[in-house]
Amino acid sequence: MAKTITQEQVVGAAEELGQEEFTRGQLAEKLGVKTTELKQGFKAARESERLEKVRDDEEGKGIFRLTEK
Repeated sequence: MAKTITQEQVVGAAEELGQEEFTRGQLAEKLGVKTTELKQGFKAARESERLEKVRDDEEGKGIFRLTEK
């Protein structure tokens, strides 16, 4: 059964990674879920401008970072 991951959990996982930049996959691994289970919380974090996309890597995966908000 899919877990509901909140915006706060996404941001918290990003902070715990201790990296300036990260992928969705790294956040999912930190939270112990599939990347598809991050969708709602990840989208909410981006819409509230707590996360922003920096660029795509050479494989086309999005690289993100926390904002100063």
